[in-house]
Amino acid sequence: MSARSVELSVGGMTCASCSRRVEKSLEKLDGVRASVNYATGVAFADVDPDVTNEALIAAIEKTGYTASISGKAVELYGVREFRVRLILSAVLTIPLMTLSMMPSMQFSYWQWVCAALATPVAIWGAWPFHRAAFLNARHRAVTMDSLVSLGVVVSYLWSMWAVLFTAAGSVGMKMSAEFFPSRAASHHPELYFEVAAGVTTLVLLGKYLEHRAREQSQKAIENLASLNPKFALVISNGEQVKTAIEDVKVGDTIYVPAGSQIPVDAIVISGSGHVDNSLVTGESLPVAVTVGDEVIGATVLIDTALTIQAKAVGKDTVLSGISRLVHQAQTGKAEVTRLVDRVSEIFVPIVVALALVTAITWFAISGDSGLAITTGIAVLVIACPCALGLATPTALLVGTGRGAQLGILIRGPHAIESSQKIDVMIMDKTGTLTDGRMSVVEVFTTILPAELWQIVDSLEASSTHPIASSLRTHARKFEFTKETATKVHTVGGSGVQGIVAGHPCALGSPKWLGAPVGEFAQAAERFQARGDSVVVVYRDAYAVAVIALADALDPSATSALAHLQKLKITPIVASGDNQVAVEKVSQQLGIAQYFANSSPAAKLELVTANQNDGHFLAMIGDGINDAAALAKAHLSLAMGTGADVAASAADIVLLRSTMAAAVDAIELSRATMRTIKINLFWAFAYNVAAIPLAMLGLLGPVIAAGAMAFSSVFVVTNSLRLRSFKSIAG
Repeated sequence: MSARSVELSVGGMTCASCSRRVEKSLEKLDGVRASVNYATGVAFADVDPDVTNEALIAAIEKTGYTASISGKAVELYGVREFRVRLILSAVLTIPLMTLSMMPSMQFSYWQWVCAALATPVAIWGAWPFHRAAFLNARHRAVTMDSLVSLGVVVSYLWSMWAVLFTAAGSVGMKMSAEFFPSRAASHHPELYFEVAAGVTTLVLLGKYLEHRAREQSQKAIENLASLNPKFALVISNGEQVKTAIEDVKVGDTIYVPAGSQIPVDAIVISGSGHVDNSLVTGESLPVAVTVGDEVIGATVLIDTALTIQAKAVGKDTVLSGISRLVHQAQTGKAEVTRLVDRVSEIFVPIVVALALVTAITWFAISGDSGLAITTGIAVLVIACPCALGLATPTALLVGTGRGAQLGILIRGPHAIESSQKIDVMIMDKTGTLTDGRMSVVEVFTTILPAELWQIVDSLEASSTHPIASSLRTHARKFEFTKETATKVHTVGGSGVQGIVAGHPCALGSPKWLGAPVGEFAQAAERFQARGDSVVVVYRDAYAVAVIALADALDPSATSALAHLQKLKITPIVASGDNQVAVEKVSQQLGIAQYFANSSPAAKLELVTANQNDGHFLAMIGDGINDAAALAKAHLSLAMGTGADVAASAADIVLLRSTMAAAVDAIELSRATMRTIKINLFWAFAYNVAAIPLAMLGLLGPVIAAGAMAFSSVFVVTNSLRLRSFKSIAG
């Protein structure tokens, strides 16, 4: 039997080291390969069939964390808990800092008041860090919480000892708190109540801001889920029955009033109108739908009512597929994240050792135990690498969430990392550079427009051919008397004929009923020479019109290709269309390399040839016909809606089938990677610069705590800037 995938919600993690410990605990089980993301609190595990869910949960709980498969794990400390602890700790810390730093305000026994103010902060306020440190110690491990807890406990216990058993607790004792370690001689031990309380409050501030930012960035998935309507009007026995969305089944007939949301993925069986897909695909313009067209659940029907037949419900809908893809992307790990996890695993024990060495060295040099403890605590606090653990996952979280809002589904960190190296992009013509729908671009006729479009509309009334649909759409622009054609006969690949208003009529390819002559022949040749599809209309056995249809350029293609040039990416067109049509579009857009009549095998050969030449390339395809080429490319982008979205194996799925969406995907991925690099640079540079300063006694514990909290807030805030990423389409 093959391995199965399991997703678990993990609660109680407070730093990147925690996620690494959960990962290692899971992988101690035979047949388990796990990946745990601290930022999202989710563990993904590929497990052998004989490994039970209960065994996975037990392995996580054994390390001191909570876990759940069916829902969200119990989170002991979230935004609300950190906010409460932060507020109460700040209320107690402010007067404590004031008393400790201003000798003029130090009354008799002020130090005992400070002890009373510091006690709830150092014990209750810092309890999340103490608890995590204790659980880690039980398993012979140290994490970032261990550093904070140790710094707070040492400074608090030292101060309590000094107040209780030395001259520091005597009446009239005066002291001025130092932001930097003091080397001045003193007849009593220094008190560090303000350090214990100040470090706790500043770290709580950092944790609160971090959790709040994570909560905000995860709202992309929640917003997607909230788009789903709660009810549908199911037609049963000729009546509309209000039915909970969970009870709707595939095949149910549903009535959708104008202005309401379409409840599930479905096919239109009656009516026509316009649908606003912007909530799901990011497409700003309404899309016209009629009988036979597919509609996506949670989109909005703008005008007129529709009757639809449910095609996909529950987890099989496009919206559910989107949510799944975004969730997987946000819980994946980039290679750089795995490196950070390994660094943080060995970083904390090294810092504890450095703090100990620092304290011993300063005591040996100065003989001042207070100075030794101060510098040791500063090293512990400032080295806490929270920013390092947040650098990558927060950027991934925000970047993929913003992508979902723009109709860009980034499957995971691999796509973001691959996008940095792309220098060639291979794309199809139809539906990528063009809008994918044939439209009438020119007509040559010798009869009145009303007569012409009456013939066309009547003969094509029941045809499902794309050209027939385009002709009917164009015919709606004219006023004419509706006629029902009789004796209609369709000749596959050629055209259709029948009786319209008493006249034998036909329409089809130029070669079907004999090539047209004279002006009609000239018009047909002119249209074909520029790559248009040509339809000739006959009445009473004579040609009466020649109609040119073309796949119009996507309005965003020109600007999108200009952006590609700025990104130093070379576009190549590989299309199954004829040479004339492909050449026409390529030249209009200034694309130098293009290949016509390209089969799926030819596209694969083109991808391979470019890779052999040393290029790093992206391939845009439909996810089905181009499967081989997509799989071979370094980065695959699939244009798709409907069931293709969930099934597609592409690195990036574009719900807007436009060139602009592809460029947005590359630019967003690169912006996300830039943010990750800035975050990592800050986190590493901060620790590299700050630890030596603390060891040299140039930074006090309070300054250290403030700097550590600021570094975490900087990383999270920098990641949140990705929420303002703008599409090139506006």
